[in-house]
Amino acid sequence: MRSLGTVLLAVLAIAATVFGHDSDPEMKMTTPQIIMRWGYPAVIYDVTTEDGYILELHRIPYGKTNVTWPNGKKPVVFMQHGLECASDNWVVNLPSESAAFLFADAGYDVWLGNFRGNTYSMKHKTLKPSHSAFWDWSWDEMQEYDLPAMIEKALEVSGQDSLYYMGHSQGTLTMFSRLSNDKVGWGNKIKKFFALAPVGSVKHIKGALKFFADYFSLEFDGWFDVFGSGEFLPNNWIMKLVSESVCAGLQVEADVCDDVMFLIAGPESNQVNAVCNILMVYIFMFQSFQTRVPIYVSHTPAGTSTQNIVHWIQMVRHGGTPYYDYGEKGNKKHYGQGNVPSYDFTNVNRPVYLYWGDSDWLADPTDVTDFLLTHLNPATIVQNNKLTDYNHLDFIWGLRAPKDIYEPIIEIIRNDVLNGS
Repeated sequence: MRSLGTVLLAVLAIAATVFGHDSDPEMKMTTPQIIMRWGYPAVIYDVTTEDGYILELHRIPYGKTNVTWPNGKKPVVFMQHGLECASDNWVVNLPSESAAFLFADAGYDVWLGNFRGNTYSMKHKTLKPSHSAFWDWSWDEMQEYDLPAMIEKALEVSGQDSLYYMGHSQGTLTMFSRLSNDKVGWGNKIKKFFALAPVGSVKHIKGALKFFADYFSLEFDGWFDVFGSGEFLPNNWIMKLVSESVCAGLQVEADVCDDVMFLIAGPESNQVNAVCNILMVYIFMFQSFQTRVPIYVSHTPAGTSTQNIVHWIQMVRHGGTPYYDYGEKGNKKHYGQGNVPSYDFTNVNRPVYLYWGDSDWLADPTDVTDFLLTHLNPATIVQNNKLTDYNHLDFIWGLRAPKDIYEPIIEIIRNDVLNGS
């Protein structure tokens, strides 16, 4: 029996054909343009990492409400996107459904990060994206350089000493890893860590990364020929194989199965913005029927390096959270040892709130229970929220996310501030 989400997606495919896939201007807008389209202020900042990458940050300094705080300063909420994504993740639903707008209207100073190599962070002090050296990094460098640079910038501009961090997918993996290596007290800048679709181990994942790990042998050394020598731009033949494998038997839009980010995260959702009441409005008021799916697809994949994707594939095979494996010779050069070291999540010492789903392909529930929950210090886990019928992308785009995730977090932060923490 087909699920409601499957039926709705089928309806969407027909509607998109009838009414036009290119009708929504947000498909061609930047994150700041989308923010301003809905009547919110948008500010752009650049920050340069220690290794020379120039990252673009987006900020919504206030919302449409008049919220005051005891010390006169708005609490800072920093949102970090996941793999193959960008800051637009937090604004491409309607304002009543998008995390960035909801938090801004709740009185928070909202900052949206962009990791190196995505749509908004394609600059370097000396390198150009056309240089293969521009792409010599994985999420190791994101946790080491990108997160500190972006968070320091948000604190500097806002005049705050610390902030609240909300990450999704790779945005959680990088923060867990950063905190696990914190030897100088940098973690004190993070008041609370809200981890959506949290990633540690990816041993049990499904989707494209699992396909790559299974399809190619351990000895395969042609990753950069198949996926691209710098930026992750896989050959058409391999993506056709992945699409046929991942989408086999699923009733989803063709655009979704052609999008590498959906193939990695999972293409099927029962929470996509294809709500029945919009259809009813069209039927009874002859208004345009639209879905947000074309907007999601138009903004993803947002870009990453082949080395980063290979790192994820290495994680699938490793079963834990290793650093990037350069091979024995390369490891001795980078780490001073032949075997690749791993991040130790038991060192994470900031308050963590976990939000994970039973239908997640990338943050698989078995990996959450068997690895993440056993490697984090129980004393740091303030909440452990398992959500029913959530896939990987429902945490940022699902219609239930505001009630299940965003509004509770808004309240947690409000109480924390009012109690003087």
